[in-house]
Amino acid sequence: MNERKLIKFNLYMTLVVLVLLILFLVGTTIAYFSDRKQSEATLTSGNVKIVLSEAAVKRVGDHLVEDSDKPRIFGGAGETVMNDYGRIYPGQSIFKDPTITNSGDEAEWIAAKVILTDGEGDLTKIMGYEGYEDLDIEVLLSGGLLDETVHVGEWNGMSDVCYNDRYVMFQVPNAAEGRYEFFFLMLEPVQRGESVVLFDHILIPSDWDNLEMQELVALKIQIQAFGVQTSSLDSCLKAMTEAFPTYFDFN
Repeated sequence: MNERKLIKFNLYMTLVVLVLLILFLVGTTIAYFSDRKQSEATLTSGNVKIVLSEAAVKRVGDHLVEDSDKPRIFGGAGETVMNDYGRIYPGQSIFKDPTITNSGDEAEWIAAKVILTDGEGDLTKIMGYEGYEDLDIEVLLSGGLLDETVHVGEWNGMSDVCYNDRYVMFQVPNAAEGRYEFFFLMLEPVQRGESVVLFDHILIPSDWDNLEMQELVALKIQIQAFGVQTSSLDSCLKAMTEAFPTYFDFN
């Protein structure tokens, strides 16, 4: 698309960012551990705990950058965490770095879901592929895992999967409801104290005009993080589908 002269109009875009930390609570028939209280109350195998956070931001010139003078924003189960992004317009860069940290005692399988919801627009018009419901997530989001070189192909019976030696990413779109789920699975256990940064920027293409910006009105970005014990579970995919069948149901 050729560079266009931007129209003198700044469109309000509502980015409602829901940052959720979801901890798997051990039930009476489940043997997986991911909660300190449950582990300490039953066995001495340590605890499985994750922290989901993102940096506060501030406006510098035309862009929103990390505000290192303010504490990071932490997500808790069911909490809504928001940065105030104000006016959003073409060519703008917004710092946003959802980070999952293993704060438990042992290595953990780590996964995440990034859910984009249309709001009042239609994301397929600006991020879609012709003939497919999938979205090109890298049109808007960049950095972190998304900046790593990946292959695209079949993986564990699923097609159109992006993967490398460290992680896999695939999506399950529901264009009829304007909802697009992107799954990130780390292929190696994340060690104690280590972190995974999903992405670190929202970038608004400079050649988008007002009609294209209109598709972002009331866009929602929801992030969910998951951590599961590694013992007895030999892959992240197995860990997530067995421990979180509601969230990782691909049928």
